[in-house]
Amino acid sequence: MKIIWHDAAVFELEEAALYYGGIDADLGERFTSTAEVAIAEIKARPEMRRRFDGEARKARLKRFPYALVYWIDGGTLRIIAVMHLHREPGYWHGRVE
Repeated sequence: MKIIWHDAAVFELEEAALYYGGIDADLGERFTSTAEVAIAEIKARPEMRRRFDGEARKARLKRFPYALVYWIDGGTLRIIAVMHLHREPGYWHGRVE
């Protein structure tokens, strides 16, 4: 399955990794590897996560207050946001076509 990242989602992932890396280098690496695990899980079974807010789905990152918000578009996963779970819910709505 092909994965397409929204530019803002890439920025959010990098920003969060830098934030955690600034606290501790190992923590930044754990954040990145946790995100990679979540990506592999949704790539293997994209429909495993239930829908919320229309067609969007959310894969929570273990041990971090973040989730990957994605959309299934045929054979493509569109990662829309790397959303902090305790800030501005729904801010990513403008990214969905």
